Amino acid sequence: MPYDQQSIARRLLENDPDAVGQLMRWISAALTVPRYWALREEWPDLLQEVVARILESLRQERFDGSRDLRVYAQGVARFASLEALARRRRRMSPAEAEPEPVRTDLNPESWAIQRELARRVLDLASQGCRELIRMYFYETRDYEEIAAKLEIPPGTVKSRLFRCLQSARQMLSRHHAPQGSRKSAGASMEPDGRADE
Repeated sequence: MPYDQQSIARRLLENDPDAVGQLMRWISAALTVPRYWALREEWPDLLQEVVARILESLRQERFDGSRDLRVYAQGVARFASLEALARRRRRMSPAEAEPEPVRTDLNPESWAIQRELARRVLDLASQGCRELIRMYFYETRDYEEIAAKLEIPPGTVKSRLFRCLQSARQMLSRHHAPQGSRKSAGASMEPDGRADE
């Protein structure tokens, strides 16, 4: 074996439980980001698939031992998730398919920035906006499902969500503007799109 005796790659090939646990934590961190929330029911299967791919890569000595195994493992997990999203979209009718293609050109720093922005939006949002954003983006419910849950027309869901996101952009730009140009930094978003001063 080309891997150092104490390397995690070598320990994985020897079925060291601590090494396997560490690998699974790395993979889980990559699979459970908001971008792949629609795949949450498939996470256990994806985890096993990614572990199997990595172990096979190690057995065939395709992994360069001088590289960071964590980065490699999380890259394999992201690739498997993107494949799963593509399979899911192929099974959907055109009406159910996502309007935007999956971004594959983002590096880990960009993913981290997107997660942080999503967290900031939820922190700044009022309870009504927070609920809409969670249902639409994290639970991947469609307008009709949200409308049924909230007992309002689907058109109202669309317009409220649009106003919440518009307000989120304004709030984020205020929070990231230079100190002198900020207006009402403590405002929060209301479900009807107004800022609560």
